[in-house]
Amino acid sequence: MLSFVTIPSTLALLFLGGVDAFWRMNCGIIQTSRVDPLVNPGAVAAHAHSIVGGSNIGVNATFKSLLNSECTSCEIAADKSAYWTPILYYQYPNNTFLEVPHSGSVVYYLARGPNANTVIPYPKGFMILTGDKGLRSYDNYTMTWGNATYPGRPIADRISFVCLPDGPPLPEGRFMFNTTCANGMRAQIAFQSCWNGKDLYKTDNSHVAYLNDIDNGICPPDHPIQLPTLFIETNWAVSQVPGQTPQGRFVFSQGDPTGYGFHADFQNGWDTSVLAQATRDCLVPDNFGQISYCPALQASQTNGYPFNCPERPSQIDEPYHGLLDKLPGCITITEGPESAPAASMNCAANVPRSRIFATKDSTPRPTAVPVPGQNFGLPQQKYLGCYNDSANAIRTLNSLSTTNYTAMTVEYCQDYCMQNGYRLSGVEYAQECHCDNLINPTAISGSNQCTWNCGGTMTSGKGTQQFCGGLGVISVYNNTDPNFEETGDMSSTAGNAQPFSEPAPFASNYQGCYSDNSQSGRTLSGAFSQSGYNMTIEYCAAFCEQGDNGLGWQYYGLEFGSQCYCGNTISGGNTLLTQSTTPNNGTCSQRCPRAGAQICGGPSVISLYKSVKYVPPVNKPKIGKFVSKQCLLDPNTNGRSLQGASMTNAKLTEESCVKFCLGKGFHYAGMEYGAECYCGNSILTSAGGLQTSCDLDRIMTCGGDRTEYCGGPGPARWDDATDRKLLLAIIHIGGSGKSQLDQLAAMMGEGFTAEAIRQRYKKIRKDSEEQFGKLTTPTTATTTTPRKRGKAANGETPSKSATKRKTTDVTGDDDDEVEGESPRSKKQNIEKEHVFGDSD
Repeated sequence: MLSFVTIPSTLALLFLGGVDAFWRMNCGIIQTSRVDPLVNPGAVAAHAHSIVGGSNIGVNATFKSLLNSECTSCEIAADKSAYWTPILYYQYPNNTFLEVPHSGSVVYYLARGPNANTVIPYPKGFMILTGDKGLRSYDNYTMTWGNATYPGRPIADRISFVCLPDGPPLPEGRFMFNTTCANGMRAQIAFQSCWNGKDLYKTDNSHVAYLNDIDNGICPPDHPIQLPTLFIETNWAVSQVPGQTPQGRFVFSQGDPTGYGFHADFQNGWDTSVLAQATRDCLVPDNFGQISYCPALQASQTNGYPFNCPERPSQIDEPYHGLLDKLPGCITITEGPESAPAASMNCAANVPRSRIFATKDSTPRPTAVPVPGQNFGLPQQKYLGCYNDSANAIRTLNSLSTTNYTAMTVEYCQDYCMQNGYRLSGVEYAQECHCDNLINPTAISGSNQCTWNCGGTMTSGKGTQQFCGGLGVISVYNNTDPNFEETGDMSSTAGNAQPFSEPAPFASNYQGCYSDNSQSGRTLSGAFSQSGYNMTIEYCAAFCEQGDNGLGWQYYGLEFGSQCYCGNTISGGNTLLTQSTTPNNGTCSQRCPRAGAQICGGPSVISLYKSVKYVPPVNKPKIGKFVSKQCLLDPNTNGRSLQGASMTNAKLTEESCVKFCLGKGFHYAGMEYGAECYCGNSILTSAGGLQTSCDLDRIMTCGGDRTEYCGGPGPARWDDATDRKLLLAIIHIGGSGKSQLDQLAAMMGEGFTAEAIRQRYKKIRKDSEEQFGKLTTPTTATTTTPRKRGKAANGETPSKSATKRKTTDVTGDDDDEVEGESPRSKKQNIEKEHVFGDSD
């Protein structure tokens, strides 16, 4: 039976939450192809992969060939390993397929468990595969090895999916539970960490095993050697797929529309000395995952990795990008719950094979790296250093510039500036050339990030590479010829920039430097303004104080030097930064363009202020003869708690609701959702009504008066459409027992709790029995003896348990309390009314 699983929302990341013993690196795509030298060495693979890492990856790739790659698409140049996962496509109703955009993967190296200090680096030639491409449902029988102290867990937990919406983050799931994700759907997978100590690779993956808790714990006795735990994330831009319809769906390249068959491969191509030093010195210490804390890795780090090593052509002659008539290969989409048969993912013997292009392995190209003070390029040109190029909106060299990727080299730029009468030249972003006769006095030399290969040396494909600056940094050269005439126009010279000055002190209403992670939600989400070069703290304060229909916002904040945000709450899971956090509070260091002494936040961090003019909403203690009676839980599962009369008014106020109920002759007035008014002469506890304290973080302000509170939101409401959706969901997963309530809640969407679904289904069953009588057909179950927990599961093992799991008749119901859910937790999402009662 197909089983859907969600992960408790208390876990921000399945594997990474709260642990800092790791490093991570970003990787761009190096090849998209049916290439898999682990499973199909020397041949065309069964399905298509997105590959990151060493440029020599191919059907015959080996440790030696990867190590000799010209480059790597990962940000650590010493790692020329290859990592790959299946490609995600969107299937249109006409059975055409479109590749879902993504920019590569993020690779984590982790050390976990009580034996983390014994972790050794991957040996030469080591290869590993995790996941099972054929799975189409959750396998809760195949377990990792474990004992009484370190129990095992289902190996299916190696996979998780994260939907990144515009609003609050959603719980993780073990399948593609939600693909309506404004900021992408992230697939995550962990690799085996335990090695038998002798085999570099076995086709059944028996040379490796998982830690008992997959990403933590200990190794089994027959695989005693602990290696780094690999963890790969790939964020698919599902919202960017055009023309999505209810009849379309997302499907992985091996024909998997569920996500349970997600998998990944790794082929080692590390510089052995660098990996050994990094494993010894950087894997276990608390380094927040930052490469900058690890000298062994930082020595070859570049943020220009996707430009220095762009995607190579596919080695297999067939299309992968754009709109396709079919999935690459001979793929039949299988929905499960049974595992996909091999025939659905492989070509028959009589099907012609796609052509494999003959490729010649590349070798690393030398790179000329000048040091400050050294002559480099054209005669009499001296390298001054790598400067920042982001000071006060005036470039380090500001008089003249040109862009030409295919021609750009250090010599090209030096000649261009000389021909236009400028002594100083600088190259940046691999393709830009900037000229001046004066350098910006605020520019600072000494950066190690001028690591982007020049476009001209990249385009030539041969000879020595050169660096042409980088992201926000510029490689600057000085023409030392004493006879050179500086004839260039100096009206826009960088020399006009004001020298560095200490930032102005923060005002007393400054709240601090906060993170602002746009993927999880903005810190302030009320209003936004971008003023460019005119931004000041005063401008932002005035903008937010006049907003929210003239009532003003409680907070205002500045970011990126030119952006202003407003809001009444600090949201999105963002937090106050300190000197010890990553990033730290010093990241709020970008000057405001219009007031250079002021700080206007920084990249993805916001300088937060609390408005001194803000008047917060209040709970009025009394309106006429009506006095406040706190808040009332109103679950609305058996009618409203106040059932006398009601109205809806977008301009609702506390006074208008009290007046309405008083005019109808009722003693209680309650407000909800900021716009709804309910009346009654008694609180119906049978409907779930219960007086409680008012949680001001959940209560909404009144639509007609933002200085008043008018109740709070709750779960989504039931109607014919949601009832139909619930029944379809129950049919889809085959039951509504207590173990399936959380799954149903995830399928129903935001606002639908497990307890609300249990109560609603009971009511639907009761109504059905009253109309049609009780169903007499007995429920049936197929039972098996589950696999013992002590049994280790290694590698990619097809699940045979999918057809043996217990099945529950769709009409089944379980009136027991939801396992692990306290009465208090079941009330957390219940609607709240702000109630006034007649004092008589």
